[in-house]
Amino acid sequence: MSTFAVVAMTTAMGMAQKQMEAKRQAKLIEGQRRQQVSAIQDQQVIQERRQREELRKAQATQRARFAGGGLSATTGSASSVLSGLARQVDEAIADQGALNQLRVDGINSSAHAQRKSVLGQAQSALFSGGTRILNAGAQAFFD
Repeated sequence: MSTFAVVAMTTAMGMAQKQMEAKRQAKLIEGQRRQQVSAIQDQQVIQERRQREELRKAQATQRARFAGGGLSATTGSASSVLSGLARQVDEAIADQGALNQLRVDGINSSAHAQRKSVLGQAQSALFSGGTRILNAGAQAFFD
């Protein structure tokens, strides 16, 4: 077998292996990204449920206090207090949602950069391998 054929075959095999490894790493990065995003979303759902349940309990306690004091919970300042509790929880949930979105955006950005780097290295290997094959072919031609 000629030197050119040996160089071409070994280079092509190396390039294929690097491509496969890059794809494997990119899939791994994507899997990790999905897992992290899912964990954040799951935590958010659990935290929101907990906050809503605590709100229901706080409002029930407050209504009982109002009733014990002879006040109606549906009118005047009693209603304002109950609405204020709900508004605080809604704001806390919205703030946590915005913070979680920033975390997800950071995870997505980082994963994108990692995939780009991994696939860029594979692309560089393809270019280098192609150049090596061309050089070997030119050398074989002129020998």
